[in-house]
Amino acid sequence: MFHVPGKYSGAQLSTHSWTQTLHELEVRVPLPHDLPPGAATCTFKPRHLHVAVDGAPPLSGELIEPLALDDCVWTVEREERAATLVATLRKAAPKVWPKLFTTDAEPEEPPKLLDGLEGRAEGGAKSKQQMLREAKARAAVDLAGPTKAKQHVVEGKAAETLLLAAADVPPLSVLVVRRCEGCTITLPAELSLIKLQLEGCTQCTVTVLAKLLTETLEVWESTALTVSLRSKCATVQVDACADLRLQYGKVDFFDRVMHTGPRALRLSFDDEPQLDCTLEMEQLAREQPEGFVLDEQTDQFITRRVRAADELTTELVIRLCNDFPTTEREAKEFEERTRLHADKLDEVVDGMLGSSLGKKLSEAEREQMKQMMQSQSEAASAAKQQAELTAEGRHQARVEFKKNEGNAAFKDGQYQQAAVYYTEALTLNDQQHALFSNRAACFLKLGRYAQAKEDAAACIQLAPTFSKGHFRLALAHQALDEFGEACAAFGKVLELDPSNKEALAGLNMARMQAERKRRQEAGQVAS
Repeated sequence: MFHVPGKYSGAQLSTHSWTQTLHELEVRVPLPHDLPPGAATCTFKPRHLHVAVDGAPPLSGELIEPLALDDCVWTVEREERAATLVATLRKAAPKVWPKLFTTDAEPEEPPKLLDGLEGRAEGGAKSKQQMLREAKARAAVDLAGPTKAKQHVVEGKAAETLLLAAADVPPLSVLVVRRCEGCTITLPAELSLIKLQLEGCTQCTVTVLAKLLTETLEVWESTALTVSLRSKCATVQVDACADLRLQYGKVDFFDRVMHTGPRALRLSFDDEPQLDCTLEMEQLAREQPEGFVLDEQTDQFITRRVRAADELTTELVIRLCNDFPTTEREAKEFEERTRLHADKLDEVVDGMLGSSLGKKLSEAEREQMKQMMQSQSEAASAAKQQAELTAEGRHQARVEFKKNEGNAAFKDGQYQQAAVYYTEALTLNDQQHALFSNRAACFLKLGRYAQAKEDAAACIQLAPTFSKGHFRLALAHQALDEFGEACAAFGKVLELDPSNKEALAGLNMARMQAERKRRQEAGQVAS
């Protein structure tokens, strides 16, 4: 799992270890270094993980929360004298898990944040390209570790014909082809890669016969590039490219292309040419609702075949307030399916558990299942409503969702978790003074007073008459022994809210502390 802000501790056990972010878990299972290929397997179910290794007890159990199965992957990383099965699990809902399996012992303390929050909201919103570059930089560092997949870079080639045989590329590498021009590159079938990245290439032809274990290709900022895909490549990510052609040997090798700002992106299929198409940013912009302005750096589209249609469908990717990516069509279809189920709750209850067993449920159990289905229906309806909002409305809904999640975490005493949510909200909108104020409150609780002072100052810069911002600034100054500044901030609170008793008490205390400090510095009171 690549390093991302907000990484949390999990557990280190004799049989496995795991860490997590809000959205993903990484489970690592050590293997014998000489374990033959195929002797270790990993399977996922919505709430179950099973790792089987020849000659060893399986790692298997019910997970405490459900997974998003489509985004769960696993691989085996091999070193000279070590091997590790690495499973990356996508959580169905973003939250911190206190433990992995339901049978695990309850932890003595909640998961700890392993990395800082600094800089998450500095400089305002970032473009997708900037965020991707930063993610790549973090990935490059992580990939250099002894237990991580290795990068193999082919860079700066010009007018060459390259056949990258297995002997030339370390096994299970992330192959990066960077800034090559006028080259013909072939990846033979004997090669096995984690994934393939093409970056900043011009007028090149790349033929992929190799096995891509994650079935993923990423193409960045390339021009006049032809990629012939002769093996399964389910997901292609395209960003800031022009005149890119993706040639699929079979339609079965294709699942989806995610693209941002396409310029003459051509898709062709040897066995089903009726699916061939060309994607242009200008055309996609014209197809959007009146008044909607596309941002070619951030707005992302997904192109795929929907229900074996005779043509591909391209849709704008939208993110619901919980960051779940979807499209307006999918949100509506999900709402319709769930509503139909909710309209026939009794039949659903019977059908879910088998008609004979379902009818044996007590009234309380049936009512509980009805409530569960009703909750799902309400969630689906909310998702549909969010999908129908304007882009600005969806963006604001995401900000409010993260703010509310932060408020709930703060109320539960989970101050680090709350700070993460507020930071994510600030990344989306750094003009809401209340977000800075709320995160300052988290930092005060966590004893991170310098950061609390910075956030409180940012808050009152946006809202000079917001008394809570001045109050939290005063508390931060006071904790940092900056008593003169604390007095001034408490005084400002009382100017805005004369009846604030906490501010009055704080002002009196800060004055006493300031006087004591003055005397100490003058040598009149022993330190």
